Amino acid sequence: MWLALAFVSPAAFAQSLSVYPAVDPGRFGAMTCQQLWYVEQEVLAAGRVCLASERARRAFRRAERCISDDEAILPQDTRDYLDHLRSVAADKGCSGPERR
Repeated sequence: MWLALAFVSPAAFAQSLSVYPAVDPGRFGAMTCQQLWYVEQEVLAAGRVCLASERARRAFRRAERCISDDEAILPQDTRDYLDHLRSVAADKGCSGPERR
């Protein structure tokens, strides 16, 4: 199996994975900015997207190695999930990418 993976590009491999978010989007409204930030970073780390902040890299240092800075490697449903999460965070007044 590992030999077969050697011939698959990292982007194609990541696209074949489905990142299943742990939190029902219906619960976003009841979450704090910190909780929203954590879920966002968790989804990115699980999708092997390189995390932008040192804080996120420390929080998910045991995640599998990232393969791209581009969220386009994520399945569309995962990108839609992140868009919704970020929209809720913005509506709550959570500040920037750190969501503090």
